Amino acid sequence: MRALLLIVAIVVAACSPAAPAADSPGGVVQVALGKLAAKDIDGLRGLACAGQEDLIRQQLGLAGIGAGADLLPGLDTQALLDAITLDVGDVKLGDPAVDGEVANVPVTGSVKVTFDAVQMRPLVKQVLEQQGRTMTDEELDALLKTLATYGQNVPIDQTVRLVREGGAWKICQEAIEVPAAS
Repeated sequence: MRALLLIVAIVVAACSPAAPAADSPGGVVQVALGKLAAKDIDGLRGLACAGQEDLIRQQLGLAGIGAGADLLPGLDTQALLDAITLDVGDVKLGDPAVDGEVANVPVTGSVKVTFDAVQMRPLVKQVLEQQGRTMTDEELDALLKTLATYGQNVPIDQTVRLVREGGAWKICQEAIEVPAAS
């Protein structure tokens, strides 16, 4: 029986498209997608080229936030990350175009974003309180229902730029594009 399972595993692996090598441009983007799905923010930082983190913060309006800081003052960033699920299973990588020390990897598909309403409830309540706003339980439930359906499929159609830095491929976008939710 074990031999049969081993043969099935080898046949499936042989018929599956090969994953890009982890140290290739496509491999680095694949690793980044895995870290995104795992919400490994520190791991993503390690895949960025020198100075990229500052560019990302500036373009997303987060210039004053350092490593370990809260995304919103007084709000537990880890609790927010725990309330969100990112499914990158529908994201596809195209063939990398490599020109010397620069590579461009086409990325298409969509990221499925879901929110856990139970985990989001105290966070949304906290944000509202910090803003001096109040909401009835019914209004809060309606907002959470909207959040639960918002952005379920965020389309992706862009190219990820990488540069060779210190012998390794690093993600180094010249501009950050934030896709609109569908």
